[in-house]
Amino acid sequence: MSGDTNKRRTVLKRIGVLSAALATPVMTGSALGIAEGNSTAVERSDRISEPIAHLIAKSRVEHNSTRKQFSDLDPEGLAKPELFYSVSETGTYRPAAWVYPIETDGEEVGHVAVSARPDSPGIIRCSTGVAPQTRLRHNRTLRSKVGRVKDGPRLIYNNPMSFGVEVPTTNVAGAEAAEDGKSAFVDLKHGLTASINAVANPESATQTDGTLTVDRTTLEEAEETSFSSLSTESISNVPNWNAHRCGSNWVGCTPAASSMCIGYHENISSRDCDLMWELNDHMGTNSNGETVPTDFVSGIEDYDSSYSASNTVWGRRSKIKNQIDSGNPCVLSHWFNSSLDKSDIDGVEDLKDIAVGHSETAYEYEEDDNPWYDPTEPALYVTTHDTYGSVNEISLKSTTVMFLVQSIEP
Repeated sequence: MSGDTNKRRTVLKRIGVLSAALATPVMTGSALGIAEGNSTAVERSDRISEPIAHLIAKSRVEHNSTRKQFSDLDPEGLAKPELFYSVSETGTYRPAAWVYPIETDGEEVGHVAVSARPDSPGIIRCSTGVAPQTRLRHNRTLRSKVGRVKDGPRLIYNNPMSFGVEVPTTNVAGAEAAEDGKSAFVDLKHGLTASINAVANPESATQTDGTLTVDRTTLEEAEETSFSSLSTESISNVPNWNAHRCGSNWVGCTPAASSMCIGYHENISSRDCDLMWELNDHMGTNSNGETVPTDFVSGIEDYDSSYSASNTVWGRRSKIKNQIDSGNPCVLSHWFNSSLDKSDIDGVEDLKDIAVGHSETAYEYEEDDNPWYDPTEPALYVTTHDTYGSVNEISLKSTTVMFLVQSIEP
């Protein structure tokens, strides 16, 4: 009994400390100098505090570091994070994601992104690629376009595959934002540009301004978070190719991601740029590297009629599991423009002429059996090759919108 009492006292003490952290705004103090109040448009709504986000991030990195593809990630190597904001449909900005670079011996070897939303806690993604804010720090041209902002540039979270920065419309050539005079969003990895309205997040509009919608005691349990109780399936020997090495022109992420699926089925071990460009041609991928989902299907089947291709917009998490369980790596795609929601899609024909924003090759998944933050809605962690030679783990919840599963079956 005394042991249980001491444990209870320890938990209560911990809750008191972390509850204070929840209620206190946290400044990141990063090299970019981004502050949490960098515009009068920023709402002072509650968010998951940085200390709790750090605990969640560290726990996931510790779990992933035991896996071969993430073995270089050190849970003790989490560097100072940046806070990314989402844009609501009403034009307000809300804290959306804490992004931590991961360092080993002073060298950045990956990053992990954790939700900052109290109504949707958990991991967003873990990656062997550099953090999006690091890309901005190293991109002098883009930083000059961001201009001098009093409290630093505002970083924007679009979706698990797209993190960017807000840029004045006058500094972005050809931006769609020019027509309404508002700012533009520039993706920090892919360079895609759109009106800030185009990445307005319908999910963020539901977040309340008042007290947290997740029980605080539950959040404090993040300190004891364990990701060991998972169901998992993986496909071995799926190639991981860097499509940027296939010429000065961009071959496109959907042809690149598809080529790794086909490369697996056809036992192609070395990067096959000819295959990527052949798929680029069959899919009608445009000069910007964008591919329409319906053209993905005809492109795969034109390449080789023995393959059957399809797009899935409903039951997507189950589709990913079924494909990987069956030994078929598949393509996971996100739309760049969030004005398109799956609720507007009745069938595949509704995808005609709507290009995806980015595609990656999915070959492994883990599923939370009983997540601490919401046991009724376990996240599906999907491991992907990102077409740039890095490995991502992307968290897909039942509430995640704007993604598409594209299957290739021999």
